[in-house]
Amino acid sequence: MLRHASFAAALLFCATLHAVEKVSFNRDIRPIFSDTCFQCHGPDEAKRKSGVRFDQRESAVQVAKSGDLPIVPGQPEASEVMNRLTSTDPDELMPPPKLHKKLTPQQIETVRRWIAEGAEYQGHWAFIKPERPAVPPDGRHPIDGFILKKLAEQGLKPSPEAPKETLIRRVTLDLTGLPPTPEEVAAFVADQAPNAYEKLVNRLLASPRYGEQMAVQWLDLARYADSNGFQIDSSRQQHHWRGWVIGAFNRNLPFDQFTIEQLAGDLLPNAAPEQIAATGFNRNHRLNGEGGRIVEEWFAETVIDRVETTGATWMALTLGCCRCHDHKFDPVTQKEFYQFFAFFNSIDESGVLEGESVNTKPILRLPKPGQTARLGELDKEIAAANEGTKLLEKNLSAAQAAWELSAATAPAEPQWVVLQPEQLKSSGGATLTKEADGAVFSSGAQPATDTYSFVGATDLGAVSAVKIELLPDDRLPSKGPGRHPNGNPVLSEIHVKISPRAGGEEAAVALREPFADFNQEGYPVAHAIDGNPGTGWALYPQVGQAHYGVFPFDRPRVHVGGAKLHLSFDQNYGSGATIGKFRVSVTSAPEPVSLPADIRAVLAVAADQRDAAAKKKIADYFRNHEPGLLETKQKLDAFNKERAELEAGIATIMVMKEIAPPREAHILKRGEYDKPG
Repeated sequence: MLRHASFAAALLFCATLHAVEKVSFNRDIRPIFSDTCFQCHGPDEAKRKSGVRFDQRESAVQVAKSGDLPIVPGQPEASEVMNRLTSTDPDELMPPPKLHKKLTPQQIETVRRWIAEGAEYQGHWAFIKPERPAVPPDGRHPIDGFILKKLAEQGLKPSPEAPKETLIRRVTLDLTGLPPTPEEVAAFVADQAPNAYEKLVNRLLASPRYGEQMAVQWLDLARYADSNGFQIDSSRQQHHWRGWVIGAFNRNLPFDQFTIEQLAGDLLPNAAPEQIAATGFNRNHRLNGEGGRIVEEWFAETVIDRVETTGATWMALTLGCCRCHDHKFDPVTQKEFYQFFAFFNSIDESGVLEGESVNTKPILRLPKPGQTARLGELDKEIAAANEGTKLLEKNLSAAQAAWELSAATAPAEPQWVVLQPEQLKSSGGATLTKEADGAVFSSGAQPATDTYSFVGATDLGAVSAVKIELLPDDRLPSKGPGRHPNGNPVLSEIHVKISPRAGGEEAAVALREPFADFNQEGYPVAHAIDGNPGTGWALYPQVGQAHYGVFPFDRPRVHVGGAKLHLSFDQNYGSGATIGKFRVSVTSAPEPVSLPADIRAVLAVAADQRDAAAKKKIADYFRNHEPGLLETKQKLDAFNKERAELEAGIATIMVMKEIAPPREAHILKRGEYDKPG
């Protein structure tokens, strides 16, 4: 009971002291007027009564339409506002009873004292420039001086200093968001130096955790998130901006630079990447990826979001009311809202989520040093390959003429012998079954990736190539020849070894210049021997049909008495894109790649007697099968693929970027995107 009585006495004492303190408009009067008066006598011109404004001194001290003086500085008894606040007549009482907003006797007394003291107004506190006050002389630290001064004004004394165990816990939680370790507590308790606390604070300020703790509130103000906020709430990569904020606190970036770089870092002369990254503050808004969205609407919503967020964060103003009308409580008009809107209206963006992208433009790429170096190397490789292509094309006509002479006298069709399988195995557990015509059918388990092993023997004394036929079958999805639902197989790599049929050591065979009757875009048959497990030969969209690929040896392999071939088919694409039915054949022909019948027909006609279509047909065929061009294209495809994958792996951050000329901004009636004023 004594403690409660003492506390009550202290409050009464404080209230008495506070009563003699001068009334402040911003601290004491504005909250009263904003809650009870501004609705009818504030910034909103449409709702204003009698032309009187209590948010502006010049209006409040002028004669009203009624002939009365609302406020007479120094004379509350002559001020009509006091008559209205204390009237017992419901027709005269303010605020009107129908608003259900009644001032308390304490509030009325505060208004009376304020008028008696001269009715001094202050500008809206959000627009008043902070001024550094003189530091009171007392206290071990300037902050202590301010606290002790205020306590003295209130007739209070500071509490005793907390135990060191409590001090370290408080300050560590405040500055890092984490409790101190037992070892840290013990070290601080044992430190008897006069500046032990200062050393503790300095250590905590130097901790990386300090920036993380300080950034927490800023991330909330900036509406930071790792996702886009709509529908499936897909992910975004904006954590690099979060890292910038943490780093800014840890390196004690001055607040003016902290402000400039986040609001306009991209507009600074010769802006550094980290200054542009800082503008991610105003790209933390939601991004709408819904199918029924209206792009123009969400562009406007994005700009409005920036106005409201910037106003709340830096100006401590709730500007949202002004998108539709003049503010009812703060000195901001709808026109001023859209003047502010114009600052953010010319960003190079759509305002909505773009496709399946992680981040939506404008973005800043943030490559690591190794990525930048490799991109430079790849660009040189690509440029060299393109130059090589140009050189080959320069001599293409002469090379084609020489090829035509040799092709015209080549055998029409090499003789192929089906290789009967003796051993079959699937590394993924599929069932490989030999059929009557020598084909192999895959069924049963369907792993995402697989490797088929095939062993077969031939009586041929020499083998110069193998042919792989990919065959359709009604038992396969989309009739095959693959096991994927769309019927497309992907042969990543083919490996060939050969040994004497009677037994002996297996020797690896190098393959060269493969040929296929069809290649899927980006998946040519050459990729089946490029040594890259991530590429391959595929057939889409020509599924459900028979296709073949011929793989010539670098030189014929001779084995008197026949040979045994050991083949493996790597299928690494994934998703079950494995071969459903295939057949293997071999030949001893010196030129194992036969020419298609339509190409032979063109070659049978003298060059000077071919029409334009025939000339184009033979030129296209040669270009698509010329070894040098094929090799160069293979290199280019590999370089471009690696470059695309490298680019895809480079981190990005959404930033601000202006367009030129700037877009026009308009007042939007009722804040609606399609009703410009």
